[in-house]
Amino acid sequence: MSIKRFEEVALSFFQKETLDFFNDGIQFGFNNYQNKNIKQIGYSVNLTPDIIKQAIEKRVDLILTHHNIWEDHFEMREECLKLLEDNNLTHFFNHLPLDASNFGPSYALAERLEVEVTDRISFYEGFYFGVVGNIQPLTLDEFTIKLEDVLGHKVRVWKNNNEVIKRVGIVSGSGKDLINLHEAKTLGCEAYITGEKSLTTLLYARHIGLNFLLGSHTFTEIDGMRKYAQLINEKMPEVNFFELKEEWIE
Repeated sequence: MSIKRFEEVALSFFQKETLDFFNDGIQFGFNNYQNKNIKQIGYSVNLTPDIIKQAIEKRVDLILTHHNIWEDHFEMREECLKLLEDNNLTHFFNHLPLDASNFGPSYALAERLEVEVTDRISFYEGFYFGVVGNIQPLTLDEFTIKLEDVLGHKVRVWKNNNEVIKRVGIVSGSGKDLINLHEAKTLGCEAYITGEKSLTTLLYARHIGLNFLLGSHTFTEIDGMRKYAQLINEKMPEVNFFELKEEWIE
């Protein structure tokens, strides 16, 4: 499969208006674009030197990630770019268009948790990045176990009410803004899940009586990448896709 065909397929799931809005070279695109055939694709949430080295060992032709190489990672960014160039590896990333899609990280995590999505939250510039929905009633302890099973790691929990959990708000990745918690509470949520926090997040969650469950940024978003890779693979069945494993460090 040509790199041009990959690009066409990878962007075909998004409306033109969405791509036009986010087309700034930072939210989606390529690093070290190479005009070559693609036979193997490895995917992950982040691009790091370790991920690239793993991809080299597995002989992938293209790395597909959610995040671009972070601009403020200085020498780490430079090492990533050099590794890509030295090993003839192409990198494609899709950040906010994927976050705003109905198969992106928040929706994908909701699906894994068997949340029936009824509403969207975390509105920005015409796009929603989070979801709210119903679950079969669970205690906070039961729901925590379920979340840990899905994420594959321990989560931190701040218990701020004694209610049975029937509605949940999810903003995968960085959902620490207070407006997200406010919207979730207004829509009747007993619990809220995200991948980052701040002091103000925790103080506000306690004030409004909203249980706060903190996973990792990476592992609250990986299901969105799995879903994205699956959709691309369905249109490119001749290409081999596999997940590049990331370490839980958050």
